[in-house]
Amino acid sequence: MAAGGGGRKKKGKKQGAGDTRIRLIKYFLTHPYMHTPRPLKFGTMRMLRHWTIHRAWQLFKRNERMSRERELERQYNKIREACEELARTDGRLYRVSLSKKDIGTFPIDIRIPTDTPGARGWNYGWTRG
Repeated sequence: MAAGGGGRKKKGKKQGAGDTRIRLIKYFLTHPYMHTPRPLKFGTMRMLRHWTIHRAWQLFKRNERMSRERELERQYNKIREACEELARTDGRLYRVSLSKKDIGTFPIDIRIPTDTPGARGWNYGWTRG
């Protein structure tokens, strides 16, 4: 056998060519826009209705997005204010609350204050360690 002349591949079906959906996706991704069909032509009233509905939907989605962004910004500002207050009042608790070690365990000494006492009260026998 000569060098480089050994294994020619047989011509056959490409992989994935059997699925019509994959072929169509590949076709429309590789062909330029001039080969795509032209858009549908609406009558004047139908176009006006379509535009009105489309614009109303865009306004609705924009209002939803803006209200969500405002809510997230409000929450972020509250958290930032709480962190500033904690840093100002007790620097040790602030450092403990922001430490990255032991993520997933909430230290007992920075338990969230509540209006009512806990069911067991204060544990006077607790020690660190």
